[in-house]
Amino acid sequence: MEALAFAQFGFAPALASALLHSLWQDALLAVAAALTLRAMGQASAASRHNAAVAFLVAMLLVPLVQFLRFWDQPVGEMGDGFLAAMSAPRLDEAAGVFVQDSSPVAALILLAWLAGVAVMLLRHVAALRALAAIERSPFEPLPPRWRARADQLGAALGIARSVAVRLSGEVLTPFAARLVRPVIWLPLSLLARAPADQIEALLAHELAHIARRDWLWNSVQCLVECALFFHPAVWWLGRRIRQEREHACDDLAVAACGDAIALAEALTALECDRHHSPRLSLAANGGSLMQRISRLLSGPPSRGRWGALAALGALSVTGLLLLTQIGLAGGGLPDLQVTASTDGPLGPGDYREVSANGLDKRRYYRISLDDRGRSTELYRENGKDRPITADARRWLAEVDRLSVVPPHPAPPNVEDMPEVKALHASISAHPAVVARVGTPAAATAKPVNGNISLTGPNGDADIEIEMRGPKGRAVFAVEGEMKNRAWTLTSVDPV
Repeated sequence: MEALAFAQFGFAPALASALLHSLWQDALLAVAAALTLRAMGQASAASRHNAAVAFLVAMLLVPLVQFLRFWDQPVGEMGDGFLAAMSAPRLDEAAGVFVQDSSPVAALILLAWLAGVAVMLLRHVAALRALAAIERSPFEPLPPRWRARADQLGAALGIARSVAVRLSGEVLTPFAARLVRPVIWLPLSLLARAPADQIEALLAHELAHIARRDWLWNSVQCLVECALFFHPAVWWLGRRIRQEREHACDDLAVAACGDAIALAEALTALECDRHHSPRLSLAANGGSLMQRISRLLSGPPSRGRWGALAALGALSVTGLLLLTQIGLAGGGLPDLQVTASTDGPLGPGDYREVSANGLDKRRYYRISLDDRGRSTELYRENGKDRPITADARRWLAEVDRLSVVPPHPAPPNVEDMPEVKALHASISAHPAVVARVGTPAAATAKPVNGNISLTGPNGDADIEIEMRGPKGRAVFAVEGEMKNRAWTLTSVDPV
């Protein structure tokens, strides 16, 4: 199928269904995460951070697995997906036919999701550009005394690689950046206005981010938040992860420099002069500074009442999407329409039509069965008759897959049937054919006109067929009868 049809009728329903299911699935994961983190109240902040990150990644993997399941599952069997690519057959009483239309709901949900992801990614691209601008600006290296102290703190934290520490007038708060070649940025005025023990505590905190490879985990978190931007539980868990990340780095910093009060005083100073840092950076003033200060001085902070707000947000988003689905389910011009004389498999006297407006062409297909069950097919592209090629057959097979009730299996290739091959062999050996085109004679690729009726071991044929041989080509009108799978030709005349 064309790219537009592939996205609307294959990719979009599977992804939209997975996203809608993620509303309740990820809400349950958030409840499990909250209970787990509460049970880990006495564990280290690093352990809680790792558990929360695992739950966040699971929130992305669950809809991904759901999407793959919907993708592989035939549309007609995707009962719990409730976002079928096409509507169920409905009777048009005025025309007396059953009609199926393509639904725009899944495509609209997909477009809304892509727009949201694009906005989220643009935010991070802007953050990366801001970080790149800082790296292009002039900076000063750390003085030798502080450089030596930074190396000592890095060794205490188990950092074996070199970490650059730079002073810049463009930086308003300390932060760490990059994974492969990490760098710590400090405000140019920090060395002059902050006591030495506070500077040491802030350096230890940023080095702790590098020792824990928090740049990598923060990047993973940002990607998950981009993909699941619509879910309140993801934002709650993301805030909790950043909080636990800062707590874990505070613990490492205190262990390295041995002075919790100095770090608390440094955080207090940052809180009084709070500035925003690039989104992907790991700033010393990240998370709730007052909670971190309280934790450093008097133990773990009290927990906020997030449950009611998260539940309200999830219900609001779910209701909005469901209302959108209900409101749009009956509207819009269809890109694909199936019309049939029955809502089930075709029988004698039935027909089925498929009309599709694709990205680069308009397609029309009709199959009709006569009173004896013999099929006649018509295929057009952009209003012109076309032969039914292998590509057209694949398109029809995809339409059958999308249809809620498969109307009729694609007819077999008549030329491959042994009875038809036996008929061709009888025609090739007939004296009238040998006399006209010579021997050996064989049927050409030109379509056969007429009817071939087969009923078990018996049948009859009334066709016009083109034969070729050493003497040239000729079209013959052939009538014959098959009994016990043996053909008897009653007439073979050149046309």
